[in-house]
Amino acid sequence: MNPKTVSLTELFRYLKFLIGGGLSLLFGLGITYALTEVLGLWHMFSLAVAIGIEAIFLFLYHSVITFRKKGRFWLFVFVVLFISDLNWILVYVASVNWNFNYLLSIVVVAGMVSVLNFGMNRWLVFSRGNHKSNSS
Repeated sequence: MNPKTVSLTELFRYLKFLIGGGLSLLFGLGITYALTEVLGLWHMFSLAVAIGIEAIFLFLYHSVITFRKKGRFWLFVFVVLFISDLNWILVYVASVNWNFNYLLSIVVVAGMVSVLNFGMNRWLVFSRGNHKSNSS
């Protein structure tokens, strides 16, 4: 067993991270659906637009709510680009190659990628060394 225990503060932070991700997922699904079904755009292009909008929302959300600080913007951009590319590729494989419904593919992939996303944000963008206190 790990001698470090997870504090209640960290558990609450993780819960806030998941809520932000859930809100972002709902925004992304709505944007993707609207651009695809209403405007007739290709679902993968619609997803790319939605991911860009989600990235802006998430940086603001994590800065204000999850970690209560701005964090390292350029590392966040790197993480978003990496996670977004991975997300886009996996949704493409699931929806185009395996013929899964594109909305279901987005949800399943988001769940899988969220674990990696939290770790990268926690340890790179909003690391402890950059997070001296919760008051800001």
